[in-house]
Amino acid sequence: MTTPLTVQGISKAFAGIPVLQDISFSLEAPQVVALLGANGAGKSTLMRILAGILPPDGGTVSVAGHSLEEEPEQARRNLGYLPETAPFLSGFRVEELLHFTAQAQGLRGTAELQARETVLADCGLSSMAHRICDHLSKGYRRRLGLAQALIHRPPLLMLDEPTDGLDPIQKNAARTLLRQLGRRHALLLSTHLLEEVPLICDRVLMLQGGRLVYDGPVPQDLEKRFLEGPPAPSPQLSEKG
Repeated sequence: MTTPLTVQGISKAFAGIPVLQDISFSLEAPQVVALLGANGAGKSTLMRILAGILPPDGGTVSVAGHSLEEEPEQARRNLGYLPETAPFLSGFRVEELLHFTAQAQGLRGTAELQARETVLADCGLSSMAHRICDHLSKGYRRRLGLAQALIHRPPLLMLDEPTDGLDPIQKNAARTLLRQLGRRHALLLSTHLLEEVPLICDRVLMLQGGRLVYDGPVPQDLEKRFLEGPPAPSPQLSEKG
């Protein structure tokens, strides 16, 4: 099975200031991976690079075996991306927007209709299908953004703050859905809600100062490790003298 995401040596700087430095990792499916880091750690920049929105200064990204630089269309067909502020077309009804999204992803006829009905049900939007997108609450807009990312069932899903703006009941439903999606997809989840990570995720990637400082299972002392950062290296004793 082709690896859904392979990242090698990604670096990025703005105005000469490094934002990401030599980031490398891969994601397999099924797996739910949390991308963590304080504000300014480089999470949003990394997500935008992986989604093909922002070019890196160095390094490569491969989605389902397709280079994001050399085969951008094929790579994007294999990923779904929910940005922190999900865009939608003003004046469209929910089902119309999902129809447009499915068509843009190459779905037609029965396949498009089935995909649309599935994501409406999975994301709790069936009762909102005829609602104008502009009239949705923030929570329902997040659900709609997730439905757009999911509609073509890509092997890789990248979600930036997917539970932001949801009430406690909606958050619980969203977490259940994310766990279900994690059984079928490689799911990269950026969040600032540390309490969500053990409930949803199998693995943690932690950024600090633009560097990947932790890649492993969800640590039991996640909050402590997040606040304190990685342990300092042991001092090297000189062999001379």
